[in-house]
Amino acid sequence: MTNVTIVAPSSPIEITQQEKETILNWFSAHGFQAQFAPHCFEQNRYLAGTDINRAEDINKAFADNQTDVIIALRGGYGSPRILDKLDYKMIRQHKKPFIGFSDLTALQMALYHQVQLPSYTGFNANFILKPMGSEMEKTLLKALRGEPLTVTGLKHIIPGTAYAPVLGGTLTLLCGLLGTSYMPNLTDTILVVEDVHEEPYRIDRMLNQLRLAGSLSQLAGVIIADCSDCTAKDSADGTVIDVFNDYFGNKKIPVVTHFPYGHTQDHIVFPLGCNARLDANKGTLIFDTI
Repeated sequence: MTNVTIVAPSSPIEITQQEKETILNWFSAHGFQAQFAPHCFEQNRYLAGTDINRAEDINKAFADNQTDVIIALRGGYGSPRILDKLDYKMIRQHKKPFIGFSDLTALQMALYHQVQLPSYTGFNANFILKPMGSEMEKTLLKALRGEPLTVTGLKHIIPGTAYAPVLGGTLTLLCGLLGTSYMPNLTDTILVVEDVHEEPYRIDRMLNQLRLAGSLSQLAGVIIADCSDCTAKDSADGTVIDVFNDYFGNKKIPVVTHFPYGHTQDHIVFPLGCNARLDANKGTLIFDTI
């Protein structure tokens, strides 16, 4: 049986004992044995406990030979604060799947950059309480079982094909890593980005920051995912797609939209740091297995 350890690297969560059991029972019903890390339900202001305790739970979960998969409990904020407290040398020797979403983008990019560890984005364990949409549940189970994933229905802004690792996640968190030793090199990668509650000018500012840092100059492809509630207060400001067109509309690489991922009720769970074949002409993205 696959053993899952749930950790809380980001914001705190207040849930009842019954809700804790609901989460554990979901995993049990699908053939997995889940447990919460010791410090999962602590609170230190807007964080799920101290930085030391949150990092300790992650380090111990990677070191634990009885843990097969590590899953974040929720997003919010906090994972960037513990990046320098993780034991990457140990993690390199005990690689295992990590699953998280939103704020966990920072942790996932750090794991990839420091130890070349692929991970899965699109799910935190508290999503079980919402409940999950059908696509999320289906692709989460594929991730937990190590099954291949193919995404269809993409729409191209620029046609073409690319085969490269897929990196990215929440744009705000990605920009927060610039200038640190935890930001991966995006050269020859397929960049996927999403965000929430950001007006187009703010998306513009973040993309420009990546541009000025040189991170957008040698991409293999771009996947524009859902930007939820990212509309301008003034319609004259245009749309998020207008902004993405400014940055990627003239590039000679495949660029696609309608990727079913972001801060929506139902979206897919997919691997980061894993090679994938993007065919913008056919509107498909086929991932290699981790």
